[in-house]
Amino acid sequence: MDHRIRRFARMGRREFLALSGAGMALGSLPRPAHAQAKRSGEIAAGLSERMLTLDPANHYSISATSVLRHIYDPLVDVTNDSKFIPALAESWRPVNNTTWRFTLRKGVTFHDGTPFNADSVVFTLKRVRDNTKLIKSFVYQDLDSVEKDGDYAVVVTSKRPFGSLPAHLTMLGMLPPSAGKGEEAFFAKPIGTGPFRFASWTHGDQIALTANPSYWKPGVPKVEKVTFRFIPELSTRTAALRAGELHVIDRVTPDLVETLKGTRGVKVLDVPAIEAQRWIFQLAKEPVKDQRLRQAISLAIDRNVIIKELLRGYGRPADNPVPPGLIGHASLPAKVYDPEKARQILKQAGLTNVSLDIVLMKDLYPKQLEVTQAVAAMLGEVGIKLNIKNLEIATAREQRTAGTYDLFFSGWAHMPHDPDWYFGQWFTKAGSEKLTRYANPRVEQLIVEGRVPDPKVRQAKYEELERIVWDEDAELWLYYTVAIYGVSDRLRNFEARRDYYVLLSDVSIV
Repeated sequence: MDHRIRRFARMGRREFLALSGAGMALGSLPRPAHAQAKRSGEIAAGLSERMLTLDPANHYSISATSVLRHIYDPLVDVTNDSKFIPALAESWRPVNNTTWRFTLRKGVTFHDGTPFNADSVVFTLKRVRDNTKLIKSFVYQDLDSVEKDGDYAVVVTSKRPFGSLPAHLTMLGMLPPSAGKGEEAFFAKPIGTGPFRFASWTHGDQIALTANPSYWKPGVPKVEKVTFRFIPELSTRTAALRAGELHVIDRVTPDLVETLKGTRGVKVLDVPAIEAQRWIFQLAKEPVKDQRLRQAISLAIDRNVIIKELLRGYGRPADNPVPPGLIGHASLPAKVYDPEKARQILKQAGLTNVSLDIVLMKDLYPKQLEVTQAVAAMLGEVGIKLNIKNLEIATAREQRTAGTYDLFFSGWAHMPHDPDWYFGQWFTKAGSEKLTRYANPRVEQLIVEGRVPDPKVRQAKYEELERIVWDEDAELWLYYTVAIYGVSDRLRNFEARRDYYVLLSDVSIV
């Protein structure tokens, strides 16, 4: 784990900007002819979150993204080190600050034999923009026009700069235009261009997929069938892996690593995740609207003890709202542990007998209750009482929307491998009106200015933005998480992903 964390942490600005700009003017890759792969075997995966839809535009679930990436292809794909690479788009480039042009891959067909072309892209993008009931619709509201430029190119124009568009497109599978003729029937038995075909789905329990023999990537997929089982209980996932019923499980907690490592036929893989564990404040509410209190809270928390004792080393202190490896990351001054200074700040501010409520979404994040209890003890030492409200997820989110909390335990995985969505969600007035109630006109301006396609401009604007919110203690950044997977040693070529995706197209089984 440690050497990989250090590798991402050492990533210099020049190196990172080179990565983040990848794909903006990519030359077309050679188009391979269809090849008949020698494939055999079946893989079963156990995922921590239940998948509730087969519509790639109607969720922000990591598990659903993992599964649906096998059925549908996006225009743009993303590697584990956050490089944007060709998928159904062979290349793309910004024409100007508000226009992107995508050149599409030829010779690709949907599972029913329908050709993939520009009509598919136009339909998919207009659908997600125009149907505001779709969960991902809000991301695409700035799209002004989506137009064909021949059968294998599309020009996308936005109302304002949309530099993160390629990143968001990694999470949007392309649909055939025929899907619009009867969406309910289509998504009951969906077709895409992906490496696997839909076979069956038991809602909330499991989904079975079979190999697409005419997939456009030669030699892919490697197996005949994959089954994803949705098992929220980690103990159940772990038992099934140890029994050989599953070949890979996600979201393993640090305290189970040694158990899995001691199991014959099982290995553990981990990688620094593109996820930060952070607590949000209700910034319109007394007393946490007072920056001095937020600063004192941060100073009273020993993050290194949490990482060492509770996470068993699987984490590192956050030095930026954005994890290493993503555009915008730059190391900021560490949030130090100084309880004496915290007491001084509280005394000078006249903040005495402070009592705060923190809301948790029950069992959502590994070790969250233990971490919160540890922090409560630390805050108690400087005179702050922390009342823990461990609520069912739906109830907790209702309280977050209503604003009836002081602190809220909330992680954030940067699934598009780009922080624009995070900034827009949490640090614009419109995005945060039912969350933190954050409002800072300068930060809002920097978010807008950081949406141009130029990665150097984006990096500079984000660095300025991050310094402001960091110095404000606008959130409580605790640590970056580590993604831990349990894997059968029968699997070959499985990659532990930083975004928690479980991708099996290139994986074989012996």
